Amino acid sequence: MKIYFLAEKLKHRHTFLKGLVILMPLVSVFLSAWLTHDYFTVDSYNWWYIGLYPGLIGILCGIIGGKDKKKKNFTIWSLPCRMEKIWDAKVLIGAMMSGIAMSCTIILTIITGKVIENMMHRTFSVYPSIKMQLAAGVIIWLSTLWQIPFCLFLSQKMGTFLMFLVHMGSYTVISATISLKPWFALFPGAITSRLMCPVLGVLPNGLLAVEGQMTWAPELMEAQNLPIGIFASLFWFLIFWWGSRKIFQRQVNI
Repeated sequence: MKIYFLAEKLKHRHTFLKGLVILMPLVSVFLSAWLTHDYFTVDSYNWWYIGLYPGLIGILCGIIGGKDKKKKNFTIWSLPCRMEKIWDAKVLIGAMMSGIAMSCTIILTIITGKVIENMMHRTFSVYPSIKMQLAAGVIIWLSTLWQIPFCLFLSQKMGTFLMFLVHMGSYTVISATISLKPWFALFPGAITSRLMCPVLGVLPNGLLAVEGQMTWAPELMEAQNLPIGIFASLFWFLIFWWGSRKIFQRQVNI
C-alpha cells in the first residue's frame, strides 16, 4: 500500500495541491478576522466547516481524481496493479491533505486570536479554550472524511465541475436544515454542523447557540450527540469508501 500511496503522491508534486491546503485556511481566517471581531474564533471555524472546507475537499478531489480522469484512466488501467489499491491511495491522499488544511486552520485561528487579544487589546464575546478548538478541529476532520470518497466517485462519474455543484449544493442545504433534526446522523452532510453546537456553541446558521436565537433548541446542545455523530460519520466514510472502491475496481474487470 505504501508504494501506491507514494506513487499517487508523486503525481501531484508539481500541482498547486500543497499550496491550496495552506491558502484556503489563510483566506478563511483572514476573512473572519477582518469582518468579525468579537466573534472571530467561532466565526473562523463556522465559516470553515460550512463552506470553505467542503469547497476545498471538492477541489482536492477534483485534482486527485482528475489527473487520471483526463486520460480516461487508461494510464492506470493498463498497469499491472491492483485497481482497488490505487483508489485507496487516492482516498488516503485526500484524507492527508484535508487533515493538513484542518491543522493549518486550527493553528492560524489560535495564533490570530492571541494576536488580536494581546496586541490589539480586544476581548472576544465568545472564546473557546484552546483544548475546545483542538477538539473541534479533530471532530470537523473526522466528520467530513466521508466527503473524500464521495467526491472522488462523483468526479469520476460526472466530472469535476458537476461534482462540485452537486456536492456544495446538497451540503449547504443539508447542513443548515437536517442538522437540526433528531435523525441528523442519517445524512452525513448534517453531522458536522450538529456536532459543533455543543463543542463551539454555534448553531448551523452561524448564530450563537443560546436560548432565544433562531433555530435554537435544548437538544442541540446535548453531549450525547458527539459519539453518535462521530460514529455515524466514520460509518458513512467506510460505506462510501467501500462502495466507490468496488465500483472503480469493477470498471477495470469489465
